[in-house]
Formats: sequence, C-alpha cells, structure tokens
Amino acid sequence: MSSCWRLSFAMLLLLFCAVADAAPYPTESQLRAAVGGIAPLLKAEGIALESIDAATVGLTQPLLAAGMTPAGDTCKVFFNAKPENGLIEFFAAFENSEIPLLLDSLAVHEAMHCFEQREAFVRKHFDKVLPADFKPDTVTLQGYLSVVKSGALVKWGEALADIASILYLQQAAPAQWNFYASRLAAMRHGLAAKWPEHDTSPWLAKIIAADVEASAGESLFETALRLRSRYRPVP
Repeated sequence: MSSCWRLSFAMLLLLFCAVADAAPYPTESQLRAAVGGIAPLLKAEGIALESIDAATVGLTQPLLAAGMTPAGDTCKVFFNAKPENGLIEFFAAFENSEIPLLLDSLAVHEAMHCFEQREAFVRKHFDKVLPADFKPDTVTLQGYLSVVKSGALVKWGEALADIASILYLQQAAPAQWNFYASRLAAMRHGLAAKWPEHDTSPWLAKIIAADVEASAGESLFETALRLRSRYRPVP
C-alpha cells in the first residue's frame, strides 16, 4: 500500500472514530436522570421537584424548561427529548461519557430559575432579583410583573441560570469545569442569532476568566445571585 493510501486510510479511520465517539442528542432517560439529580439541591432550599414530559402539556421549548408553582413550594421542570437543530451540533461535540455531567449542569440552570421566581413572586426580594438601575427598593409585585412581561429581564434571568450551571460544574468537576463552561459560553454566543436573549456569553466569559467559585457557607443559588450583578457586562 502506498504512503498516500495509508495516509488516506488513517484519516478515514480517525474520522470514523470521531463520529463513533460523538454523543447523540440526549435521550428521555438521560434528561429524566438529570432533572431528578437536582432534587437534593432544591430540597435544601425547601423546594420540591416535579418532573414533567413537555409533550404531555404541549410545551415545545427544547431540552429543559422550568417554572415555580404560585405557592413557591414546587419547581416544575419540563423535559423535551425531541432534537432541536440549534443544539444537535453542540451535543455532538461531546463524548458520550461527558453528557451526564453536562445535563446535570443544565438541570441546575432550571433549578436556578425556580429559586429566582420564588425570591421574586413569593418573598418579594426585588433587591436580589432586579438590576440596580431598576431601583428595586421601590418596586412592587405588580411593577415586577410588568417588567417581566415586557421581556426586559429575559437575558438577565438566563445569565443567572447559566452562572448557577458554572458554579455547579466547579463543585462537581473541579478539574474539568473550565472545559464545560467554555463550551457552554461558546454555544450561547454561537446561537445568538437564533436566541439573542439567551446569549449570556459576556457574563460567562468574565466569570470564567475570574475563576470565581461559590463562597463557603453560601448556597450555590445565593452565590449566583451575587455574581450576576458583580460581573454584569458594561453596556
């Protein structure tokens, strides 16, 4: 066999191995496991967890979504295993063995949404959930609802949830957290044209560079709330 053919065969073999090792889109069982894994985190905050198949309630949002019950005692996390074009390439860049931890961090993202909703709607801690320029000390619940409905806080909320994901990765995989966090930030930036309000990469880049971590004696959720304001990108 000529050296040229040997080289071509080697390249094909490497390509085959890369495709074989690429992770497929997350399955329903993987998503269920990830959602179930955040139950202890929520329980520590006095919040129960309810896992729901998004298809059964007509939700089409890809992968995961979450919402708090009006009483603030249960976090409903919806999972959707139907592949979404914008995320197929993202997951394919990981190996199968890396997917569980990645999904766990994305489930923490949803738990953070629930925690923030309770802080706002139930506990009315507007000073913790609103940017300082909204003058949170004078905001009422009705005023907060108006701001939420306007869409002005979508990226603000997504940034918080992604920060929580990174803090979780630091705790769960201290030697690899930067790898996962950087991939997450790159995905948010890469899909900015499709989901502009989910482009939290300016926050994530600053936090990754600063190598921040959760404070001792402070919950992951509380740390994320504090870091969101501290590392807010300059307009």
